Amino acid sequence: MSSASSMNSENVSCHLSLSGRRVRAAQRSAPGIGSMAATFQDCIHRAFPPEQPWALQELMEPACLRIGISKTLGFGIVVGSTLVKLPQVVKIIRAGNADGLSPTSISLELLANVAAFTYYARLGYAFSTWGENAFLLLQNIAIFVLCFYYTRRIGLQFLLIVASLTAVGYTLYFRLLPDILVPEIVCTELALPRCRITCEEVAGTLPILLSLGSRLPQIVQNIQQGHTGQLAFATYFLNTLGGAARVFTTMQELNDPLTLAAVIAALTQNAAIVMQIILYSGKAQAATKAKAL
Repeated sequence: MSSASSMNSENVSCHLSLSGRRVRAAQRSAPGIGSMAATFQDCIHRAFPPEQPWALQELMEPACLRIGISKTLGFGIVVGSTLVKLPQVVKIIRAGNADGLSPTSISLELLANVAAFTYYARLGYAFSTWGENAFLLLQNIAIFVLCFYYTRRIGLQFLLIVASLTAVGYTLYFRLLPDILVPEIVCTELALPRCRITCEEVAGTLPILLSLGSRLPQIVQNIQQGHTGQLAFATYFLNTLGGAARVFTTMQELNDPLTLAAVIAALTQNAAIVMQIILYSGKAQAATKAKAL
């Protein structure tokens, strides 16, 4: 009897544990700012009910329309991200140099990509809300290697950066960083809800902090040198368009201020570089010819 009771208790505990996980996953995938009354699955179910006539007018409901646009944009961003950095890679290879590119900016952006990937990959968010980070990570690795290769910096510094990026990625992905305790006086002054920062929160905050500064070295270098070198207009223009779309999808689908702050910061800096490329148009070629002479 006691054995059966014990088994029932274990089953109940297991059920509650699984239910809790499902609830947390649902909360993470829940619509955020401007939350919608229906999820994507609900809209599809209402529009295409089983064994009943289709009700396509359901898709035109404001809530369904917003999430439909958001999902379409989200998958469009993910698909577009597979090639968004290709113009930059091709331009560097064709030119045979990485003039105008800031190794510091490229390294910081790659670190932000690593942190962002480790943050999103473990949360259970829909791939359409963060998938571009996986493809951007691969392409930024290629740009990172090309930049250091053409500037003849493949050496100890390069190896140390690679080792550091690998260690950071491993630590954040597996949540190995112990919780950070914030002094109580700091919590009180900042009105923090709790005085403990988890590894997951570090992984989510790091891309924001890096996004705020990852493009700044490149922006400053462009101003100092008076041209944008081998920066590819197509890459940064597409990044800007994708960033604007990602702000919309984040506001519609995620209740995550960290993610929203990160995409807004990235959008702002990409737009600034696009403006620099336009303003300095023609000066990059002149600088390249002058260097060749």
